[in-house]
Amino acid sequence: MKIKNSLLLLFALLSIQIGFAQHKISIDGVWKDDNAAVSNAVAIFSEQDNNQVVFAHYLEWNDQKFIENGIGIRDGNTITYTVKVTTPIEGWATEGIHTLVISSDGKRLEGTYSDNKNRSGAITFIKVN
Repeated sequence: MKIKNSLLLLFALLSIQIGFAQHKISIDGVWKDDNAAVSNAVAIFSEQDNNQVVFAHYLEWNDQKFIENGIGIRDGNTITYTVKVTTPIEGWATEGIHTLVISSDGKRLEGTYSDNKNRSGAITFIKVN
């Protein structure tokens, strides 16, 4: 009887683990850029069936508009995408790469950016809806 109960418990625990491992946090939606130096900063993320990620980003800095978009891939809870600026701000980069990790509650994307001006740093987005 002890072996049967132990096997049932083991099976139940494995089933729960597999269920959690298969739960994928959605990144689809509107996100706020968590950079206090800019205003009206929002991003939209959309994930396709093949783990492809589409990104659009709008912000304003000193009354200047900045728009970039990108395409990349999701691997587990990490997304990496290449961005191209379509409405630049003079002196700012025009291309780059973002690598972000999704928080366990799905409400934050945090990571790094690097750009074609050899700069890099932290970047964070907070889910709006």
